Amino acid sequence: MSRVRLSTLALPLVFFAEACAASPCAAAPRHDEPVAPDEPRAVLELRLDLPKTATCEEAFDLALYDNRAVDRIDWEGSPQKCAGRRARIRYLPKRIARDELLKLVQSRATKVEVLSQ
Repeated sequence: MSRVRLSTLALPLVFFAEACAASPCAAAPRHDEPVAPDEPRAVLELRLDLPKTATCEEAFDLALYDNRAVDRIDWEGSPQKCAGRRARIRYLPKRIARDELLKLVQSRATKVEVLSQ
């Protein structure tokens, strides 16, 4: 009897796995998929005021890293401060334009000053 139950449960799982494998989500790149070493990178250096929350830096990072074109964010200064923070954002210019990245940053910060041209 346990064999019948197992096969009854296994059959829908097989169909589900096949359906997901054929879906567009299977073709999309994984979030942690490495970027080719020869893909160009650019850097945007900023001074930021972030919304005052207990985790302002973390919230900002998570929002930006949601865009796969953002490669790395380095911070200077005290992580306890949300104002006057310096950030160095490395990004993939083939995937996002500098102005588009700047608009994304501006949507997540209360004040943005570009330090590098």
